Amino acid sequence: MQLSCRWIGLCLALAYLGVGATAHSADAPLPEPRLAEELVPEDPLVLEWLKQLQDASSPGAYPLPSSYGDNEAQTFNNALAAMAFTLKGEHARARRILDFYARATDRDNQDPTLQNFFYKGEARGFYQHVRHHADGDVAALHTTDADRWIGDLAWLLLACEYHDQSCHESRYAELSGLIRDLLLGFYQDAETGRGGFIQHGWRRGDTRLHEDSGHHEGNIDCRAALRVCGRGETADRIGLWLADVVQGDSLPLDLYTWRVLAEGPEARGLMDIPESDPRYRKTLTVRGRPVTGFFHGPDLEVDNIWPDGTGHAACAYAACGDTLHANFYANQLDLLLITEIIGGVEVRGLPYAVNRTGGYQWVDPERGFLSAAAWYIFAKNRFNPLRWAPAR
Repeated sequence: MQLSCRWIGLCLALAYLGVGATAHSADAPLPEPRLAEELVPEDPLVLEWLKQLQDASSPGAYPLPSSYGDNEAQTFNNALAAMAFTLKGEHARARRILDFYARATDRDNQDPTLQNFFYKGEARGFYQHVRHHADGDVAALHTTDADRWIGDLAWLLLACEYHDQSCHESRYAELSGLIRDLLLGFYQDAETGRGGFIQHGWRRGDTRLHEDSGHHEGNIDCRAALRVCGRGETADRIGLWLADVVQGDSLPLDLYTWRVLAEGPEARGLMDIPESDPRYRKTLTVRGRPVTGFFHGPDLEVDNIWPDGTGHAACAYAACGDTLHANFYANQLDLLLITEIIGGVEVRGLPYAVNRTGGYQWVDPERGFLSAAAWYIFAKNRFNPLRWAPAR
């Protein structure tokens, strides 16, 4: 017997509060449909998790580590954090992140491992990740063999533009322009003559420039970023190329969720692929409660949930106006919250993965992760980070 949408929403809210939760086996799905009329209110301690992570780990204008006690500062994660702070009106905190990247643009930089946009006068972009603090022979804010990844650069461009347009400023206009022009410089027409793509950029500690083909996920990011900074013609050409090359029902999850975020309601049908496929959609028992979410790719043998991807899905449904599905998956994230103490303050975060299976041996399921916290905030605010407009 199916439960009503309102009753599902109530049950989720009660589960979130610790009332009436019952254990389910890992292979027992929640009652259909996976819809909720009510959105469980955003837990303010997740934003507090981001604040305390910043204050305890990066008290100045400095990138944040990916989790408390971690020693890796990722450009993508910091772009997400800056967007989450901007979304919540914490503009000074967003600037503490973006100011770092705006200053790391010394054209005379001679250090090939330093997190700096230039090397000997050549624009190369920012590394995907660097050490947060000194680690052995590697100095703080340096790397060994990271990529200067176009996807991360596109997200940082989105974060800069979102801040400036939200605050009616041009504080990061120069940084945005540098990233935009670099991505445009990496553009290449497709051999088919239909559209084109942004090439990979510098890879493996600057030992290689580009790969032979375009990267699908990175070009979804670049298309969205170029569109918001007024380069619609190039963005449209990337869209033509993506339409030709990104097809199928066994792709990485974000090739469905991010395409919906980038394209809007007309791409709504893409969400039917992971939604209907148990290779992606998983129901597990987490701390005695059933939780449904998404894994990062199609794998029937893995029982794990990727909170980032579940947040993507919630935001993608919201971008399409499908608030019932959006509410359901946003509510599922509340069931994954874990309590931590950072800087002597009790906060709540979400892990990068619910357990260590499926290639996540490095994950601590009891430690919050920066990107997961950002996607939780996006999902609870029905925010589309690739187009910015919150769904209503």
